Amino acid sequence: MGCFFHPTCYFFWSINGMNINHFNKNSFTQCLLSIGFILPFAGSVSADANVACGDGATLAGTVFGGTYTPSNNCGNNVTITTSGTKYSNSQETSNTNGIYFAQNGTHPDFIFGTGLTVSTTGNNVDLIKTNGSSGDYGSYTVMVGDNATLTATGTNSNGINIAQSANAGSGYGRVYLGQSSSVNVKSGVAVRVNLTSQAPYYNLAYIGDNSTIQSGGTGTNNQNALGYAVYAGNRDDVLTNGTASGTNAVAIIGSGSTIKTIGNNGHAVYANKGGVIQLQGSAGAVTVSTDGAGADALRAEKKLTAGNNFNALGGKIELTGDTTITVAQPDSAYAMHALGEGSVIASSQTNYYTGSVDKLYDGAGTMVNDAAKVTASTSGIYHITGNLLAESGLIDVTMTDTSHFTGITHVDVYSYSDAGGATTTDEKGVINLHIDGANSIWNMVGDSELTHLTLTGSTLKYSEPLTGTAFTPKTLTVDSHYNANNGTLVLNTVLEGDTSATDKLIVNGNTSGHTNVLINNIGGQGALTTHGIEIVEVYGNSVGTFNSSGRIVAGAFDYFVRPGTAISGANAKNWYLISDDSPTIPPVIPPVDPTPEVPEVPVIQPVAPELPTTPVVNAPVYRPEAGSYLANQAAANTLFMTRLHDRLGETQYTDILTGEQKVTSLWMRHVGGHNRFRDESGQLKTTSNRYVLQLGGDIAQWSNNGLDRVHLGVMAGYGSNNSKTQSNVTGYASKGNVNGYSVGVYGTWYGNQADKTGVYVDSWALYNWFDNDVKGDYLGTENYQSRGVTASVESGYTVKLGQHEQDTYWLQPKAQVVWMGVSAHDRRERNGTEISHETDANVMTRLGVRAYMNGHHRSDDGKDRTFQPFIEANWIHNTESDTVRMNHVSNRQAGANNIGELKIGVEGQLNMRLNVWGNVAQQLGDKGYSDTQALLGIKYSF
Repeated sequence: MGCFFHPTCYFFWSINGMNINHFNKNSFTQCLLSIGFILPFAGSVSADANVACGDGATLAGTVFGGTYTPSNNCGNNVTITTSGTKYSNSQETSNTNGIYFAQNGTHPDFIFGTGLTVSTTGNNVDLIKTNGSSGDYGSYTVMVGDNATLTATGTNSNGINIAQSANAGSGYGRVYLGQSSSVNVKSGVAVRVNLTSQAPYYNLAYIGDNSTIQSGGTGTNNQNALGYAVYAGNRDDVLTNGTASGTNAVAIIGSGSTIKTIGNNGHAVYANKGGVIQLQGSAGAVTVSTDGAGADALRAEKKLTAGNNFNALGGKIELTGDTTITVAQPDSAYAMHALGEGSVIASSQTNYYTGSVDKLYDGAGTMVNDAAKVTASTSGIYHITGNLLAESGLIDVTMTDTSHFTGITHVDVYSYSDAGGATTTDEKGVINLHIDGANSIWNMVGDSELTHLTLTGSTLKYSEPLTGTAFTPKTLTVDSHYNANNGTLVLNTVLEGDTSATDKLIVNGNTSGHTNVLINNIGGQGALTTHGIEIVEVYGNSVGTFNSSGRIVAGAFDYFVRPGTAISGANAKNWYLISDDSPTIPPVIPPVDPTPEVPEVPVIQPVAPELPTTPVVNAPVYRPEAGSYLANQAAANTLFMTRLHDRLGETQYTDILTGEQKVTSLWMRHVGGHNRFRDESGQLKTTSNRYVLQLGGDIAQWSNNGLDRVHLGVMAGYGSNNSKTQSNVTGYASKGNVNGYSVGVYGTWYGNQADKTGVYVDSWALYNWFDNDVKGDYLGTENYQSRGVTASVESGYTVKLGQHEQDTYWLQPKAQVVWMGVSAHDRRERNGTEISHETDANVMTRLGVRAYMNGHHRSDDGKDRTFQPFIEANWIHNTESDTVRMNHVSNRQAGANNIGELKIGVEGQLNMRLNVWGNVAQQLGDKGYSDTQALLGIKYSF
């Protein structure tokens, strides 16, 4: 044995009858340790040997007997090492404990300085053990300084064991371990506090802040307790009565400490039969973890062996601050497990232990039982990875901001049999969770059930299915009350019709407060609903409100959270996801009893039979992003579309074919436009603004017969279009943007070059490429590219109507055909919606007439200045409507198949080198389609 303490010890070390003093002469205090049988050198030490130790004393050997030593103070950095084995539970005199306090005492205090090291390689022993008894000398208090190290590498050996003899009476044991200490055992219990025989006396272990507690064995609590890290209570085979099963075994673990077990069934924090364990966490999170199968992190238990005829109290675990809990094997173990009535794991429900450490040291601490609860308010930051189970017990936890819980909750009943074989079933367990803070989240990984749930700004997220796995909806059942104060509910749903698979919240009691709802679409294609997808089911008073937070989209549809009171045929208490524009149900007007009247003989008039009514079909609610896709597609095909007069100008130039030196020129046009259209449903209204800059110039000219002339030129341009689509149903909006370039060639043939009359033919071809994006409200930006060729053939016939002095009058009927081949590849939005454009080969035709006058003012006679004001009217027809398909639902641009256009403007030559032209055009279609455009062109000859 390492050390025995007894009041009859002397200040010397006796080896074979010889007294030896062994302590540091500079030590302020000394302690008298009786080293039972140690071998400091080749011999052995008798059972009567006593030793006084000071700073740095080292006591080691193989123990095979022992005596008792008195109380005193021991210095710093004392090391005690033993290696023997205790061979039976009854061999207390052949015990090899590190420091052992037994028999009678007058409540002495034993004080060790900092840096105490106690280690043993023996089996079935304890590093620090108290064994209180009755009488004047039955209680012990052991104070150990900071940075203590307790290590037991033998089998079934404990770290700290606060026990009691069979006839302990009022005796107790208390062990205080300083900060930053370590208790590590191979297979026993690291910190074990057993019940005393009578209240109000209690055993206590206090472990200071930032300490480490670990056990590595397989957990059991039968003839001996093994494999647990922190333990308060008694073995299963100890048949204590109801009084002894009280709150008189207490373990307190300081802030910032780490508690860990490795073996199967090795619970990290275990309290039974009224034992109390408090995890403080106010100055740093207490971290609790288990590695083995069936090893609960926190377990409070009322464990009854079959045949026991008594009512034991349950264990109590108090969480008074920040706590981190991790269970490595959640399929067989729990982060929190409250088993049996009276078993409690709580952060804010009840204090089962009151008093500070100082009061405990003074003996003034008090205990309260279930009949005299003290309400606490000790919430904290929780990081929990594992499940919660209350089998007739209570779990009550308040989590503050930045808490994270990943796991499920379950409530059940606990059943056991008495000596006569009768089965008793306790009441159903209770789990109350209060999750606070915008940065707190419960990630629910499976079906769960609890009693009360409160979300205050926090999030309850149903976990998404793993990649490549089928979606299995999850359900949370709240047996009593669900309350939310701007909490958030994140559900997974296959967004389609009424029967879509979805996660669900079921409240058997009442709801209150407001909940924001986010929906994660699991491959839903979007569909029209009738009654909606039920996501919240309420059986009590449905006072709480639920509303979508952000957008809920699938395919072409927007979905919304609506109460059953707003949906025809739905349960008024429940809440649904709908994708239709459902009419509001009119309120029911209560009947009014009519004033009694004297009945008259009715006169029956013939009535025509009622015609059958056509059932009302709910209208789908389209996403505004459809309008943005349509606007982008239309702009990409029309931004660089030109007509002859958009770039008209005959100039001389250096002919690249003949090399003749001639005059050349460069033209440039600026275009600004505003467009409005609706989709075919009438729900979406889109407006857009565009800008185009094009440059070009002739590169060749020739004549075939001396009368005609052919021009060949090149051109390039930049254009952008910005659109906004607003839904008149949802109020949501979407923005589209197109930016791109074009390069191409043009050619013009005039039949009569001399007087500009007769036929002309103009053609051009462009290659276009664009960057596009679509950004809907509360959705991410969708980026994509489009590219393709547009080409045109235009022809007209110019007729001179007459002349008046210096002015001539002309009429020019014309026609144009434009092929539009710009398109984007099919793609998938980040929300899963498949997008495809179904209009990549529209043919636009234009028929019109242009009337203009060519002349100048008298003041410009003899000058090179001329002007050509004009007015033009056109009919424009598109063979296809711009169409976007979102999953299986298509939507189209409305009103653009047939468009009327009126254009007015002027073209002018300011001098021989400079020409300018400008015009304004207005287009009108049906269903609200309109387009307004202004153009300014300039040409310089050089």
